[in-house]
Amino acid sequence: MTSHFLEKKETTKFTDNYTAIVEIPAGTNKKFEYNYKTKTFEIEIIDGVERTVNYLPYPGNYGFINNTYMDPEIGGDGDALDVLIISESIAQGSVVKINPIGILKLLDGGEEDHKVIAIPKDSKMNFIKDSLTHSIKTIIQTWFCNYKGPNKTKYISWGNRNEAIDEIRKWSLNK
Repeated sequence: MTSHFLEKKETTKFTDNYTAIVEIPAGTNKKFEYNYKTKTFEIEIIDGVERTVNYLPYPGNYGFINNTYMDPEIGGDGDALDVLIISESIAQGSVVKINPIGILKLLDGGEEDHKVIAIPKDSKMNFIKDSLTHSIKTIIQTWFCNYKGPNKTKYISWGNRNEAIDEIRKWSLNK
């Protein structure tokens, strides 16, 4: 699937309107990534083999927050900021207006790896409009700490909506 949502660089100031791009729809086991050069979604290949999550499927729609870049010179991983959108499955390549509601802080390969947790802006899930319930946090944390295999990813902590927004602002290209 081809998408051209990143061709135009926005020059507006940072706002509280957040958009995410879905790389992996909820319920999927294949690991896809957006290729910025070809402007396509491609399955990740490791050692010549397509990467498949050998655990439960993704518990939400996984992707990245548009117009963010985690600059390696200041501690980033060189990609856009990751996001998990809690909702029914959303098609790959969809641009989704989101409401950040928390952030999961992990240690992956010795480096901090944060995941913004969000719901679609127009979501009817009133029980998680502003914060995550304990049971939802448990499911998400358990998944991220196991999907790569035992002892590969370590839990650090959870952050609230304000911490998630601070993380988005930190890596925003629209400062």
